[in-house]
Amino acid sequence: MTERSEKPPSLRSYPSRAVDEPRRGGGVAVFVITTFAVTWLIWLPILIRARSTGIDTMPWTFFLASVGPLCGALTATWWEAGRCGLSRWARRVFSLRFTRTWWIACIAMPLGYFMIGCLAVRATSGQWPDLNEFGQTDKLPGLHWPAVALLWAISFGVGEETGWRGWLLPRLSHQISVFWAALIVAGVWIAWHGPAFFFNPTYMSMGAGLLGWMVALVCGSYLLSWLTVGAQWSIVPVVLWHAGFDLLTAADQSAGVFAAAVSTVVMLQGVCSGLILWRRRGRRTARP
Repeated sequence: MTERSEKPPSLRSYPSRAVDEPRRGGGVAVFVITTFAVTWLIWLPILIRARSTGIDTMPWTFFLASVGPLCGALTATWWEAGRCGLSRWARRVFSLRFTRTWWIACIAMPLGYFMIGCLAVRATSGQWPDLNEFGQTDKLPGLHWPAVALLWAISFGVGEETGWRGWLLPRLSHQISVFWAALIVAGVWIAWHGPAFFFNPTYMSMGAGLLGWMVALVCGSYLLSWLTVGAQWSIVPVVLWHAGFDLLTAADQSAGVFAAAVSTVVMLQGVCSGLILWRRRGRRTARP
């Protein structure tokens, strides 16, 4: 009788070997300090200019600032595991060795968001959205949607997620469950945006909507953590998800009903993902 091949870990158990056992402590502090320092130093000239002249921030600011979490992940990995640790970390976060379920999920979700957004616009205005300007934004003038999606994937996908879900989430989940780790990541994620509330018009005009924005980030943290764990700690599905989600919600024509409908669906998904992680909160990631 032939032996059955080992099945991949199911949703009922956390995959092991999220990150290497640290050779020295302090990695989380190194990550947070580096991430905040790089991003906030990029934002500092924009903040000074905006506060002194009242001129809005440049569109490329947030794309440049997204490199902060990536720098934090690289620095913290080197601090804890050296040069060899960097190679192992890169192979893990960009691994394609996960089941097709997660490929389907990260592609089907943005497609579903698109259909829901179109139906919401149709129901409220009586017209379908104009697809001739699909995905275009004044933040990236002159670019069509494939190039825009690629930039979203590189910036908010690779730039941020290599840090938030690629390093900080698995590192924290060595000591606590993924449910609580995802909540802490959301808190750090929220604090990281701090300076933007003093120069970015979108953030400055939130008012009471700030609470809703914070709740949305917590829900997003749970959804993306669920995706990351399911993909064996690879962030590839999260990067693809970001490309689709940001393409839909950051477009000029998505302002209003379309973006609100999509964001509502994502928040509901985040709540469901949080419940799944809550039920598994007693299980921690196995150490190497």
